Amino acid sequence: MNRRPSKSRSEFDAFSEETLRPFSASSPDAHFFDVQKKRSPHRILLTILLILIALVFICNAVINHFFFINTIEIPITGLSQEFDGFRILQISDLKGKRFGTKQRQFRSRLEKLRFDAVLCTGDMVSDLGNAEPFYELLDVLHELNPAAPVYFIAGDMDPDPTSMSYAPGGSPFAPWILGARHRHATYLSSPQCIEGSQQRLWFLSLTSTTLDATQLLPLYEQRLLAARSSADENAIELAEFQLKSIQDTAAMRNSLREEDVTIVLTHVPNTNIRRISSILFPRTYPIHVLLYGHTLGGLMRLPGIGPLFVPSDTLPRFGLFPASSLVEHPKRMDRTWIIPSNGLGDKDPMYPFFFFRLFNPPSVNLLTLSTSSI
Repeated sequence: MNRRPSKSRSEFDAFSEETLRPFSASSPDAHFFDVQKKRSPHRILLTILLILIALVFICNAVINHFFFINTIEIPITGLSQEFDGFRILQISDLKGKRFGTKQRQFRSRLEKLRFDAVLCTGDMVSDLGNAEPFYELLDVLHELNPAAPVYFIAGDMDPDPTSMSYAPGGSPFAPWILGARHRHATYLSSPQCIEGSQQRLWFLSLTSTTLDATQLLPLYEQRLLAARSSADENAIELAEFQLKSIQDTAAMRNSLREEDVTIVLTHVPNTNIRRISSILFPRTYPIHVLLYGHTLGGLMRLPGIGPLFVPSDTLPRFGLFPASSLVEHPKRMDRTWIIPSNGLGDKDPMYPFFFFRLFNPPSVNLLTLSTSSI
């Protein structure tokens, strides 16, 4: 059988022009023969670090939209059985912040918790001027427990509670004070008491109770007489309010019994307990609990380092690197429990840019009074 002679193939035929024509690429440019540069490991690490930092700040921002509940037990010597287990909800520094529509997060978080009283330790509105979130919170608290009294004080950033400059609007009281009263909250200008069969719980504002009632009574009686002679209804209302605050404070001091429990509210911390006690009470009765806000738990914190910054012009170094003992954890001095609040808000017009919570989520305190033999 005759066959056509096959074409001879060599080992180089695979690279012949005819074979490679279907796979030919375009002509290489000037960079074709450049040496490929390797990425710097330092640049890679920096990129990873920046991504991690961004993730941390994103997570931090998300966490700051939720609040935590710190449960704290406060043993008190001589506490009667009727107040054993009495629960106080301490809320501070809301600063006009909302936790869900109509503060619904408070409803969902607190509806299964029992509380017997609510104490708000200032800056619930702040000078940002938005009182609606505070009103919404008061509505939720009243719905959850209508029997629990709500007492509040003003913070250093809140609008003045009383002023004749408000009088053209119809009252010498600030609108946010009137709005809170309308929602079943009591401005703690005078001592308030929860009566028990054997004991009383007193709630007082440090600002009002450290005044010398004996010396101030004649002065405010004269102010009331002057207001009545002027026939100015707003001036009369304000003078009567101020005089009643001093009279109630004086009456509380005179009626205070050794077995009574005193709980004092302030906004800016003052931990000089011996001085406070000597001014507040003529006898050697202790302050059992001192609650305050303002410090926001250090606001900005770093793990292992602690608080970095508190927006305050009353603290050393204007709040930079505050003492941990001032801004965190309950502590006991003599017979007094000192309870700071981390607070809820994070806005302040004094620091419009450098003011946010870092590794310090919002929180409220749930305090439980208990008997102690110490």
